[in-house]
Amino acid sequence: MKKKLLGLLSLIFAAFGLFTTFALSGDVPMMTKDELKAMLGNPGLVIFDVRLGSDYFASDIKIKGAERPEYGTKKIVPPEYSGKTIVIYSGSSNEVISTANAQILIEKGYTKVYVLKGGWEEWLKAEYPIQKK
Repeated sequence: MKKKLLGLLSLIFAAFGLFTTFALSGDVPMMTKDELKAMLGNPGLVIFDVRLGSDYFASDIKIKGAERPEYGTKKIVPPEYSGKTIVIYSGSSNEVISTANAQILIEKGYTKVYVLKGGWEEWLKAEYPIQKK
């Protein structure tokens, strides 16, 4: 049941991203994989894995230190993350889903929100640090 709910919510976010104009990407800052790699382990860093449910659950790995936001709650991001650098990645290199999620956080007042340029695909290609979920 929980997986179905997460999958449905992921689809809703994907649909939102698909209907959002590509102009949004200009409103959300990007972070390169090299910049993110250099920040790994920093206590002021939060990494969110927003891959679609099917992609997320089909894999047993993620970017080292990444967490999955709780879409089923009113607060996508806990208040204690305010002031931290938040980097969002999805499974696609086109960043539409990541951008849509980042835009929501920016609208909620988070100021240090970035989309991982190239997303999960580019991170894996670079063979950068990953870990089991």
